[in-house]
Amino acid sequence: MRRILPAALAATALLALPAAAQGTGPGAGPGMGLRTGQGTAPGANPGMSRGGRGGGAGGTAANANIAVPSARAPAVLRDHLEAAVSLDADSRALEASREAARARSALSDSLVPGSFAVSGSIRGDARGPRTAREGQVELAAPLWLPGQRSAVAETVVRDVASAEERLGLRRLELSGLLREAWWEAALRRAEMRVQRDRLATAGDLVNEARRRVDLGEVAEPDLLLAQNERVSAELALAQAQAAEEAAVLAYRTLTGGADPGQGAEERALPGQHPALRAAAAAVEAAEAQVRLVAATPIDNPELGGFVMRQEGDVTEQGTSFGLRLRVPLPSAARNRPREAAAQAELTSAGSRLLQVRRLTEAAAVRAEAALRRAEEAQTLARRRLSIAQQQLASGNRAFRAGEMTLFDLVRIRQIGIDAASTAAQAEVNVGLGRARLNQALGAEPGSRVVPARGPAGIPGG
Repeated sequence: MRRILPAALAATALLALPAAAQGTGPGAGPGMGLRTGQGTAPGANPGMSRGGRGGGAGGTAANANIAVPSARAPAVLRDHLEAAVSLDADSRALEASREAARARSALSDSLVPGSFAVSGSIRGDARGPRTAREGQVELAAPLWLPGQRSAVAETVVRDVASAEERLGLRRLELSGLLREAWWEAALRRAEMRVQRDRLATAGDLVNEARRRVDLGEVAEPDLLLAQNERVSAELALAQAQAAEEAAVLAYRTLTGGADPGQGAEERALPGQHPALRAAAAAVEAAEAQVRLVAATPIDNPELGGFVMRQEGDVTEQGTSFGLRLRVPLPSAARNRPREAAAQAELTSAGSRLLQVRRLTEAAAVRAEAALRRAEEAQTLARRRLSIAQQQLASGNRAFRAGEMTLFDLVRIRQIGIDAASTAAQAEVNVGLGRARLNQALGAEPGSRVVPARGPAGIPGG
């Protein structure tokens, strides 16, 4: 009985305390190393969750490093964010809107608020075309109203700035999608490692049960119990592999083919949230539009110069020159709808700014609280893992001494496996909680957010 489950009942070899100072296993990625139980199972993705038959302890220590900040993870996420932005239809639309707003600067740079116009006329006498003739050619152009040109230029600047801030907000939204997908893949990867270690030890348990049946030490139902445990582990591993593949494919869809990496972000410094900047820029754009409406109480006047030629039996013969001025008059029918629309947009933008400020502050508080709860749960999960490991070691000794049945040992294994799965999820939840806090603070991956130096009047975060 000298080889009574030394590896088989290391079922919680994957249950080693995450607090152990084992660090990243050899050959594992930075911050999330792992030595799995059985190499790459059939159907697993090449390059994912590989490792030798190194036992579960290394795997559990690696799970403990899931939420440890890594210097590489933010850089990888930042590169993936750029790829996601390049593929995002909304980002392309916002960039087009920004360029459309910038193109309006051609109007404010122009000498006239519109296009020159050329007109002409020819008139003849009813007595015959050769009796009297008159021809006229005119060149006219609209004129800027006082203060209108500078008001137009300001709306261009504010609209471009608003489009820039909305583009920055869209980048943050994509960052949130990437962060969620990144940690979903990390969770599925950790769960697959747990199930792979479970399958490895379940196979050793079957071998040990078969040896004992051959020696007559246990009955055949014990062998069937061990075989059932192995089949159950195979099923759980297949389901975990499918979930991991789905998570990786979802991430690849966002990034255009890039796989999620490993590691966690550092906690960002609080700064000016892109949602606040976008809302404040919208207020400034609305204010600029109100000023433009006020500076344009009438349609643009028009000034024209003409040349007239008269010939034949007319009072005046020869060529004459003249100017013509057209000035529209203000009217409530024209101005009130425009003023009301501009003021309504300003009121709406101001209300959105106040609402966004409340929402971003509340989101940061919620994310901070959620991270604290996740860290508390992580401590409890590690404690439970330690107890489960001790329980398994005690059960192993009792089984070797003949004081425990295989049924009881399998039940202890299940407790250990559940503790390992919970511990892995707790580690992921800490990393995800930190990522969500950075998201709530408005920090893109890989950036240490500092108070932004935006346009005057934009509130801080």
